[in-house]
Amino acid sequence: HQARTWTHNPTTLSRVHTDSTMADAEVKKYEHGSGPRHYYKSGWCTKHGHGHFGGKVGPLTSLKSNKRWLQLRHYVIYYYEKEQSGYNSWGWPESEEEPLDDDMKDLSLIDKLPGLPDISFPALPNLPSLPDMPDMPSIDMPSMAMPSMSMPSMSMPSLKAPDLKNMKMPSMPKKKERLDDGPLGRIQMSGSKVKQSGKKLKMTNCSQTKIYKGSTEQEEKVIFNLEFENEDEAYSWMVSMVYGGAEKEE
Repeated sequence: HQARTWTHNPTTLSRVHTDSTMADAEVKKYEHGSGPRHYYKSGWCTKHGHGHFGGKVGPLTSLKSNKRWLQLRHYVIYYYEKEQSGYNSWGWPESEEEPLDDDMKDLSLIDKLPGLPDISFPALPNLPSLPDMPDMPSIDMPSMAMPSMSMPSMSMPSLKAPDLKNMKMPSMPKKKERLDDGPLGRIQMSGSKVKQSGKKLKMTNCSQTKIYKGSTEQEEKVIFNLEFENEDEAYSWMVSMVYGGAEKEE
């Protein structure tokens, strides 16, 4: 078998019928290998909004369906608005072990993508150090002198009107900028769960990293509803995600 094939097209699967010797058998042929499981995989999907409160409330405008280009790099998926010059590694049957090239084992390559700036991705924060103990308060006895009995001044305080011209209105927070043609975010396979229903996949419990210019934003337990061109393509994505560390749900 070929160890790896590079291509600019997403993996597509098709069903063909064999000749008269196997007239009743249906055989799957794979454009980029001999099976559905890929170490690297790229292609289009439709990302549907999942709504709120367990789906009881429909998705807002920002969470409605959008076309997304996915790049699976074994352990993580990057997603984009525009098609990228992606690639698919050789597809393997699920029952066969894949011989990996050395560069496929290099975890540092996960973050070396065209258009991805030098951003430090979030890690577990350091535990804060314990604060210093405060000084004990003074326990001097209060003075026993009698208070002054003089009457307070009855003059009214000055009620100066505020200077409206020089008042500063609170500024709205600046919207974070996305990368030009770069990834919108990253989904970690480890810890995620994936379930197939026809040509749709539902990913739950996902660790998502949103990517902006110069910074990232981390979210946990995120849900992704993905729809692919057909059932075979959805299955190929599912087994490839499981290969990268996701958990398959029946």
